Amino acid sequence: MKVDVDIYNNIGKSYYEVFEDAYYNKHVHYWLKGGRGSLKSSFVFIYIIYMMTIFTMMGHTVHCVAMRKVKETISGSIFTNFLWAINLLGLQDYWTYTMSPMIIKLGESTIIFRGCHNKTEFERIKSIKFEKGFCRYAVFEELTEFTNYDEILIILQSLFRGGDFAQAFYMYNPPASKFNWVNMECKAKIPNRFVHSSTYVTAPLSWLGNIFVEEAKLLQEINPRKYNHMYMGEEIGEGLEIYPNVVIAEIPSQKIETFDKINRGLDFGFSVDASSYVENFFDARHDDLYIFDEIYGIKMNNKLLADSILAKAGSSIIKADSAEPRTINELRILHLNVIGAKKGKDSVDHGIQWLQNLNHIYIDRKRCPYTAIDMETYEYKKDSNNVIIRQYPKEPHASAATRYSLDDIILSRKLVFGGDKNKNRAKGFS
Repeated sequence: MKVDVDIYNNIGKSYYEVFEDAYYNKHVHYWLKGGRGSLKSSFVFIYIIYMMTIFTMMGHTVHCVAMRKVKETISGSIFTNFLWAINLLGLQDYWTYTMSPMIIKLGESTIIFRGCHNKTEFERIKSIKFEKGFCRYAVFEELTEFTNYDEILIILQSLFRGGDFAQAFYMYNPPASKFNWVNMECKAKIPNRFVHSSTYVTAPLSWLGNIFVEEAKLLQEINPRKYNHMYMGEEIGEGLEIYPNVVIAEIPSQKIETFDKINRGLDFGFSVDASSYVENFFDARHDDLYIFDEIYGIKMNNKLLADSILAKAGSSIIKADSAEPRTINELRILHLNVIGAKKGKDSVDHGIQWLQNLNHIYIDRKRCPYTAIDMETYEYKKDSNNVIIRQYPKEPHASAATRYSLDDIILSRKLVFGGDKNKNRAKGFS
């Protein structure tokens, strides 16, 4: 088998140095961080397909284990992306795949996929054995979904046993908080670690499309802080997060289908403020909230807002800011089933405290990018003496919309104060 593959015209220029470093086996661990559209994941899928093809052509048998925290997210993400890379490089006549079991093959070389959300899945990774060859590549997509670096190391100790050389790739958007374990670990000086940062600015415009770039520039204009985190991959938090229980994790469609009561909330905006509509599910048994859909827009007139929400909500009840009865009435005329949210004494503070007291607020960043940013970056302020002011600053729209959607539950449940509910929090689905 002889294959002519043009690798450099298929990866972003900012990844040339990563490719050459990895090609010549200069490091073991490759931490690729960046904002939206930075091409970090694309590079990894292309590189691994390219290298595994070369090794197999040379008569070697090598394997790759690709992982997401939640296994239900694999088929629509990393599995599909490996197939995309195979087609991009023109190698579809050589590689084969099956969906059940989920595996991609070239000769005896394989790419297998695993989740590690619970103990059973975790042990399944640790017990992987290959009849021939060894695991040369490990991929951790959406690194921030994993619990901590100890979890990663235990997996690698099992996967990399027996091989002469191996490489692990970690792809992630840096969390807002500088105290998140991923951001802290990334700063550690490890000899075998290569850390690379990238943004959409270094990607060819034709690869991203005009709409992507226009949306980025609009956000930069109206909210530079959100832009810096979302698109430039910057850590913008200082450990002042009002919602430290936010967990950014993909919420699979299969899980959403099990939600038996969807809550819908709407906060109004127009000029410099956004209108924010959210859909979520509250798991009362575990005190977990799942936010999985949004509409978020600047300068949306009532007709556009109503039409956009109607396509998602239909005739379902939507709770909105009761201080805007005129807007609510106009939306009802436009066939949207909007009612004013119930407000009690100090309802804003009470609602925020209730959300803070949840075990987890899971947000799917791909489905709800603006809600994720709003909730991640909502922080306490400091006074002129650098002392934290323990009062809530102006609430972001997604937070308000979430409160409205849950008004009945918030008003009916007594807050539990005292004790650290975050102490034993695990970053994963219950």
